[in-house]
Amino acid sequence: MPFDSHIHLGRLPHPKELAQALDQAGYVYNAVACEPAEWESLWEIWQDLGLKGKGCNLAFGIHPMSVLQAKESHKQELRTFLERDGCFMVGETGLDRRFPEYGPGELQERWFLFQANLALELGRDLQIHCVGDYGRVIGLLKRLGFGKSPSNSHPIFHRFGGDIGIARQILDLDGLISVHPSTLTKKSSRQALAEIPKEQLLFETDADETFWNASDTTRAPAMVTETIAQRLLDALRDVREAAENL
Repeated sequence: MPFDSHIHLGRLPHPKELAQALDQAGYVYNAVACEPAEWESLWEIWQDLGLKGKGCNLAFGIHPMSVLQAKESHKQELRTFLERDGCFMVGETGLDRRFPEYGPGELQERWFLFQANLALELGRDLQIHCVGDYGRVIGLLKRLGFGKSPSNSHPIFHRFGGDIGIARQILDLDGLISVHPSTLTKKSSRQALAEIPKEQLLFETDADETFWNASDTTRAPAMVTETIAQRLLDALRDVREAAENL
């Protein structure tokens, strides 16, 4: 059964219809919501379609690109969504040098620490976005206590782009590494994959609004969702086969 460890269902066209098409195709995934405006609609799709019993899961968080719009009230709101089901993950959160408030102690880091602590408190996995500073992210996770047993909270480094040294540190944290097609374009990242145990390796499409040509969304929803579902199946198969054949 195809499993996509990171997909932005709410940012794709006709998300509820697409979720139905993916269900019919046997496609299972983690649907990630990156900002408060996405949380409720994703929850409603999951509820209405009964996706829990079919292996799909949700992650709620505040992405580094969204921290400037985040409010203090969103902290309690995030906790409320996570407490609706014990399987929900935290994130996507992390650090990204391309966005404002990136430095140590700045807003990105403060929101990352809040969400990482919440994951530890609730015993949830943490979907991590990292561009520019794996060392700082890993250092913060170590400082918080990730990797110390017993813990039900595992860091998931999505769209992995590190080298073997970074991969080993993630594995020491009892973390998971998620492979995206972009992972395979980097020699050091490809080499790292050979040393990652299969049980700690995931595959993803990271499909969002950039995965689909917006000009085509005027077509009938059934046609749009069928096409996207097939593209997702093909993309996930291709990245998995490429990684396993290294």
